[in-house]
Amino acid sequence: MFSATRIATIRKSKGLSQEVLAEQSGVSLRTIQRVEQGDTVPRGYTLQALATALEVPLDAFRKEPAELVLAPDTTTPNAALHLPTEAAAPPVLVAQPAASVSRKLRSDPDFLQLLNLSALSFLVVPLLNLVVPWWLWRTRRHSVEHVATVGRQVLGFQILWQVGSFFAFLLVLVVHLTVAPHYRPVLPGVYVAMVAITYGLNVLIIGYNSWQLRQGHLDLYRIRL
Repeated sequence: MFSATRIATIRKSKGLSQEVLAEQSGVSLRTIQRVEQGDTVPRGYTLQALATALEVPLDAFRKEPAELVLAPDTTTPNAALHLPTEAAAPPVLVAQPAASVSRKLRSDPDFLQLLNLSALSFLVVPLLNLVVPWWLWRTRRHSVEHVATVGRQVLGFQILWQVGSFFAFLLVLVVHLTVAPHYRPVLPGVYVAMVAITYGLNVLIIGYNSWQLRQGHLDLYRIRL
């Protein structure tokens, strides 16, 4: 039977945060949190993905003798309970290859601010608000603490904003093509207003979340993909 404590202990011994383990294993951060807290029993492919990312065999996740619940031996009648003895050896981890070095994440609040504010690049060229944060996230997610989490939040909101803005302008275009001709002269002003509203909203939300980062909060962009 697997041990949630063993998984958390092995992860910490290798200097990995839950965010980095989620990136390397392909298992969602929420699932890893629930597994380590003992709130859920992971399936076989989840355990295999975590073992591969941590470079240990599946047996490394099994409970040590002291953790096992006492149970009667049903192979023989009236069998006594089997108690763990000092001779029982705990599972032995396979030695980590010399080339594999524990990766310690360093704290860099300034880079987190840069990652968030990089979304303002849409003011220069459209779509840069997706390209620049994505590039910063990819280059530092395995070396700077919380970059994996903050980067996903920033990109999730910017993708949602991009899609929402597209449909907003599409709605204005449909109205422009279908409205009565004598209303059409005022519609160019609607385009300008839509730009001001959508761009201004994005700037305000980025600024607010920059302030949240300065306060030490990492749960950013409550509305995101």
